[in-house]
Amino acid sequence: MAMDHRIEKIRWASLRERALADFRDFHFHWGGFWRWTGIVIGAFLIAALITLYFLDWNQMRGPIGRYVSAHTGRQVRIDGDLKVDLFRLQPHISVNGVFIGNPAWVGRPQAARLDHADIEFRLFPALIGNLILPLVRIDHPEILLVRDADFRTNWDSQTKGSAAKWKSPPIQRFLVNDGKVEIDDAVRKLKFLGTVSSQEQAGQSGAAFLLDGDGTLNGNKFLANVHGGPLIHVDQSKPYDFHADIHAGQTHAVIDGAIDHPFHLDRFHARAEFSGPSLADLYFLTGVVLPGTRPYRIAGALQRNGDFYSFTGISGAVGHSDLRGYLTVDVAGKLPDLRGQLSSRVLDFNDLGALFRGGKTAAVQGAWLMPDIPLHTERLRQVNGEVDYSADSIASRDFPLRGLATHISVQNGVLALKPLAFSFTQGKLSGAITINAQKSVPVTGIDARITDIHIDHFIKSADKPVSGVVEARAKLSGSGNSPHKVAASADGTVTLVIPSGEIRRSLAAWMGVNVLDALGLTLSGDRSSTQIRCAVADFSARNGNFQAGRFVFDTEPVRVDGQGSIDMKTESVNLSLQGKPKNFQLVRLKAPITVTGKLESPQLGVNAQPAVAQGALGVGLGLLSPLASLLAFIDPGLAKDANCAAALSDAKAQGAPVKASAVNRAAANDTAKAKK
Repeated sequence: MAMDHRIEKIRWASLRERALADFRDFHFHWGGFWRWTGIVIGAFLIAALITLYFLDWNQMRGPIGRYVSAHTGRQVRIDGDLKVDLFRLQPHISVNGVFIGNPAWVGRPQAARLDHADIEFRLFPALIGNLILPLVRIDHPEILLVRDADFRTNWDSQTKGSAAKWKSPPIQRFLVNDGKVEIDDAVRKLKFLGTVSSQEQAGQSGAAFLLDGDGTLNGNKFLANVHGGPLIHVDQSKPYDFHADIHAGQTHAVIDGAIDHPFHLDRFHARAEFSGPSLADLYFLTGVVLPGTRPYRIAGALQRNGDFYSFTGISGAVGHSDLRGYLTVDVAGKLPDLRGQLSSRVLDFNDLGALFRGGKTAAVQGAWLMPDIPLHTERLRQVNGEVDYSADSIASRDFPLRGLATHISVQNGVLALKPLAFSFTQGKLSGAITINAQKSVPVTGIDARITDIHIDHFIKSADKPVSGVVEARAKLSGSGNSPHKVAASADGTVTLVIPSGEIRRSLAAWMGVNVLDALGLTLSGDRSSTQIRCAVADFSARNGNFQAGRFVFDTEPVRVDGQGSIDMKTESVNLSLQGKPKNFQLVRLKAPITVTGKLESPQLGVNAQPAVAQGALGVGLGLLSPLASLLAFIDPGLAKDANCAAALSDAKAQGAPVKASAVNRAAANDTAKAKK
């Protein structure tokens, strides 16, 4: 055993010595390394080519489907034949029955399907990473695009690392035969169903690429025609010109432009013209929230740079008002971010009414003065933005308006017009309007002030029986998705003040139903005036009912007190004004002046019941003596002056913009009258 162990030890020592000798004799040669490397790679390529040549590609449908499914997060499979011919300068791929599934939340299994597709690519450019497609042909594709109210979509990839924007490789022939597209967007309340096809067609100027769309968009007819030069001649280093003509219902868009880098659709510039019955309808084409308006036609320079869109050099008209300025939209975030500045040289005041009617005409706005047509306030939850608007002048037959300026802000479903300022020939109306649409039923708040508005500017005739300055404050809030619903649910206060002024003496006499004095002044043509000491009317609104609180109109000869209410649910008014003389009157009828009926066309009348009772009393006294009958019509004139200083001070405390000087002047007048 010992002998065997020594022999084995000697054998291993001999082997070790020979291995060390071989290592000492080894010399590395690069030529040999590259030669053997080339042999290995060549053998691998030959084996791969032989495998690909004899490969039955139908056996690869399953692995390919599983690979794509894993990278897209949804089921993808090939139900028909798959043929691949790689051994040509333009390898060809033919596939039948491609199915792409939806996420489980959609409720419909199929997102897309195509019967047949042919794809060719250039071999040598593809080997260096430059994919060029001489042919893409798709037969009978069916595509469903879905977005739910939570902004989930069935086209976003569900796997990580898939946020990069898709850009098409150059396509020299793009043919779509009888494609069907369905879009169901719960966010934009948009439903589209139609067909799409594309082809290369010969024309007077040679071949041209044509893309046609035909269908319905929210029940309205939709047509789209896009054409450009032949794709085979596209130079990737030069812009690709295109023309698009789109009809969606009565909305019409014409776009002439160029794609800056062909097949990179996120870069283009164009001249665009839009027209239609209301700017609000552009929402379905663009996703941008715009107000309801009268019919419009606007044009400008449209440009896209990735996620950033701009519409500059805007010019055109909305209704009878001109419009100019610019708008930009950044769509990088969850919500589009709208910015811009718009202005009008002349704003037609009647065009503002369309904002409350949602762009509807007066013939279809309903029976109410404040329209009950729903406004699309839910769209405020789908955009953020900051836009300035101004009008150099305002054309109005009823109001002496001079200009308008406002800043429009939409943030997280809350619209704010702040500040909102109308300037008059003298004075202004300023304040703010907010619409909180974060919930299904929006809440609207109004805080408005009228300062230094001259009454006589609202009287068109040369003869102005009343003059003075009006100050007012309205602070209201209401809920609902239409102007009528907001007014019918309004809570808050409204205060109107005339600190001082003048009124025709004959008119003041008629307000006090001073028959003899009023008739005498009127028949004689007397145009003398008397002082308006003060006028204050405040209303407290509760659930749309505006109840008069303090209501006094005080002149030197007559004090008028009012009472009543305005109901915005029915838009009816019921006010009573009782004039009381401050001096002895020989013949005075106790007949309050009434304002009743619909707010749109109130009726001015006289409540005859007190006068009838007064006449009955006169008849009864006449039985005693003819002269005694006059006693029923005699007024001793015991009405007291209103405490104007206190009334103005209370109005100022309620927020009416009454100047301190007006309160002090009223206090001095009250003191002077009291001394007399």
